[in-house]
Amino acid sequence: MNEDFSRSSTKDIYNFFMTYQRRIFKTLSLTLLAATALSVSGCKTVSEDTCLAGNWEAVGFKDGTKGKSANRLSKIAEACTKFGTSVDNQAYLAGYDAGLPKYCTFQRGFERGEGGSSYNQICSGELAAEYAPGYEEGRVRYEIYQGHEQLVGRYEEHASALYHVRERLRNDELSDSERKRLRYKERRLENEIDDIRYDIRDFERRFDLPRTSLGRYSG
Repeated sequence: MNEDFSRSSTKDIYNFFMTYQRRIFKTLSLTLLAATALSVSGCKTVSEDTCLAGNWEAVGFKDGTKGKSANRLSKIAEACTKFGTSVDNQAYLAGYDAGLPKYCTFQRGFERGEGGSSYNQICSGELAAEYAPGYEEGRVRYEIYQGHEQLVGRYEEHASALYHVRERLRNDELSDSERKRLRYKERRLENEIDDIRYDIRDFERRFDLPRTSLGRYSG
């Protein structure tokens, strides 16, 4: 069996995901404290048409439903001064508060966690009631996908190594000792690839993942 990838390493991965679901919520609270407003701020501030229209409640509502930070309001106000207009802060915040619950849902949390993004700190307090469990579940799925990709990556690395060994064995000018060494390496890689293939299939069954098409290495 491969010294770098043993059956025990797959067991470690499996145990990690089983315990991950129990400890991720504790980690989540730390993530909330560490997250910054910059992580949820948009690059574009506001257009001239928006400033002139002055429908600040609608602007706030839209920002809330997109999960943007309320800190964005100061940037909007600064941008609108260039167009000779001002922002109705009260109207904006009223719209923002109305829109935010539409963002802080289980599904939005799940999508963000599954995508590997950090927790959006605006969904804190009561707004975390649905969003946080969604993020937790999505983040677990993300870690599972990462673990699966790692296994497949190891399989491909070993298959590539085997291919190159067999290419070298085609050389008729190899010394007997070198050919013997390569034959030994070939058998070792074949065994390791079989082990990794088994581990991939076992991982897919355990976590209900679609069956990955693994390239053939024989022949």
